[in-house]
Amino acid sequence: MSKNNKKEAILTAAQEIFAEKGLRDATITEIAKKAGVVDSIIYHYFKNKEDLLYWALAEQMELALKDLSFHFEGIMGPVSKLGKMVWFHLYMNDYNAGNARIRKNLLFECRSNKTFHQHESHKALQKYTRVLTDILHLGVEEGYFRSDLNLVLVRDMIFGFLDEESLACLSAHEISESLPDFDAIMGLILTMIEARPADGTPPSEKTNKADLVREAAKDVFAEKGFNKSTTLEIANRAGVAEGTIYEHFKNKQDLLFAIPREQFALYRRRMEEVHRSSDALIQLRQMMWSHFCIFVSDRRFLQVYLNDVKLNKNFYTTDAYPHFLHYLDPLYDILELGKRKRLFKPDLDNRIYRNLFVGAFTHMSIRWFIIGNSSPLTVMEEFGQACDLLCRAVLIDPWNS
Repeated sequence: MSKNNKKEAILTAAQEIFAEKGLRDATITEIAKKAGVVDSIIYHYFKNKEDLLYWALAEQMELALKDLSFHFEGIMGPVSKLGKMVWFHLYMNDYNAGNARIRKNLLFECRSNKTFHQHESHKALQKYTRVLTDILHLGVEEGYFRSDLNLVLVRDMIFGFLDEESLACLSAHEISESLPDFDAIMGLILTMIEARPADGTPPSEKTNKADLVREAAKDVFAEKGFNKSTTLEIANRAGVAEGTIYEHFKNKQDLLFAIPREQFALYRRRMEEVHRSSDALIQLRQMMWSHFCIFVSDRRFLQVYLNDVKLNKNFYTTDAYPHFLHYLDPLYDILELGKRKRLFKPDLDNRIYRNLFVGAFTHMSIRWFIIGNSSPLTVMEEFGQACDLLCRAVLIDPWNS
């Protein structure tokens, strides 16, 4: 057996055994036996068992990228490409069970391991996820998707959503196939990110421009400070003429103090709504914040949950999983209330939305707390953005609700 053939045989054997048994229970000896080599040969190519696992996934992600490129042939436009990428993930669950089992299980095994994110092989996964980021960027550039999207956040939410669908199909066995969920999944994603339809009723131009100026000022003041900022910079950031600023604000200082005035008024309204509201949308937002606070208030549990529980296929066969589902029961009650009030989409599939809800927070939390390169302020800002997107996804009229 040639050198290249030996390495390939080891990777193939490792993919199958790691996918079946996981990193902890798999052994170098059984991988070597399956590959038809002696144990010591494996250490000639790989540092240790963990290194072998990571490179086994990298090869699978390269294959996935090639497969996806083939499926993209003849597909035009960001919406169609986004749909094809979602379809591709669901297709792997249903019609390519062997590869799906290997690829998904290796991915879950690696991604919950902190050292994977600093490993050289992680670049293969980044290359794959960048395809989705590029699709989203193209959609924004061409006006199909909203211009205010945080593309990294949306990417995490979509991949988290698709992970939950995979787990529901391959581990929890809630569903036997995931492709029938395609239309519902795309409906939720597009409701979150689509730009306003050309024939939609726009908000008041005066109010809209004032908001644009205020948001742009917030960005510029945060970056440069009040004294070093100019109204011309703010106007350019807002995409309006400099004179437009003075149609809404007396001067730069008036604009500065308009920012906290509007923010505190918004916060007051939200506080009042929390204490007295029976509105389903407000209850949904409350549940998101409660979900977030429950998990981040106990960092030790969060680490265990993300590292050893959520992406562990064995979790879905234990008596702990029904407790997890029971914990989410209030979400179903809120969704049904929203439907009865004709605020939420009447055909909303509660189970599929649950997967978006849980998957989005799982993926974001891994980036925030496992990879660990996000500041607390960034976490809170992104969490707020995610809440807005998740609320938007359920609404009958996301532009005017």
